[in-house]
Amino acid sequence: MNGDEKFMDAVGCLGVGVRQALLEIPPGIQAQTNEIRLRLDRPLNLVGLSGMKFVRTGGDVTEKPYSDSYIVSKADMQDSLVSLCGWAVHSHQRELTDGYISVRGGHRAGIAATAVVEDGKVTAVRDVTSINLRVAREIFGAADVLISRCLAERLCGVLLIGAPASGKTTILRDLARQLSSGAFGTLRKVCVVDESGELGGYSAGVIRNHLGDCCDLLCGYPKAKGLQAAIRYLSPQVIVCDEICTETEIEAVSAAVNSGVTVITSMHASSFEEFIRKPQAKPLLQTGAFEQFALLEGADRPSQIRMIKNWSELCLQTGSNMAFHEGLACM
Repeated sequence: MNGDEKFMDAVGCLGVGVRQALLEIPPGIQAQTNEIRLRLDRPLNLVGLSGMKFVRTGGDVTEKPYSDSYIVSKADMQDSLVSLCGWAVHSHQRELTDGYISVRGGHRAGIAATAVVEDGKVTAVRDVTSINLRVAREIFGAADVLISRCLAERLCGVLLIGAPASGKTTILRDLARQLSSGAFGTLRKVCVVDESGELGGYSAGVIRNHLGDCCDLLCGYPKAKGLQAAIRYLSPQVIVCDEICTETEIEAVSAAVNSGVTVITSMHASSFEEFIRKPQAKPLLQTGAFEQFALLEGADRPSQIRMIKNWSELCLQTGSNMAFHEGLACM
């Protein structure tokens, strides 16, 4: 799908009123839109390469809200929530308690709501007040720089580092496709662990995103479980997954690399220094899974790599002024 088609595909998951308003906006704006933001009793909002826009009732877009801006009603919010869940809200309860909905086509909706808490755990949500629908885009060639500089000669672990909406998932998706399709002449057995459904875009028995000819997809698995299943049963050379965060996930990465599998994944941070300050950085680096670290530009230039550093270069940049983590020996 091209940019307009991906936008249309995402819009088709929303409620009727919002959908009709969005289908009237100019095609150029559609193609550049990365996020569709619904906020209860607030103007319908788009975020993309051309900045922030507000949708007017006639289909025009403006840089500021006006009196004729499309205001998202409670009915719009309810209809969109039900539609995003495929008319089966109950089947998405686990995702909703984590703050998102996996949407067909690889799109993902972030949800802001009131949490229902029992014994310190979120067991359900109610009264949804915001929906952020992220438009999933396939950009063939997004991983070219990463592959040519880090993976052309041999496989090695790579960690993508970038702020939210900087294009980490887009690069990971293209990287899986290229490795499993024989980039630089060598076919690789790749397994994508796709907890949120964004990488593969699996829906109704169809993998909607192109992940290559030698790629296996574990969709909906919690990352730690997916990593374990991949190692035990699918014999991958490379595992690709998105956003390593928890202690259990880091332990699964360690198990993978100590089983002879290359891991390529991502973590949220806007700089190398910010990454090193994260509490997950030390245990993740101690797994020995990563040799190359790629920093993305940011949300204003999605899927663009600012710089790539190897382990030694990362140590030099961060160690001189940040007391690099004790026990990590630079190689």
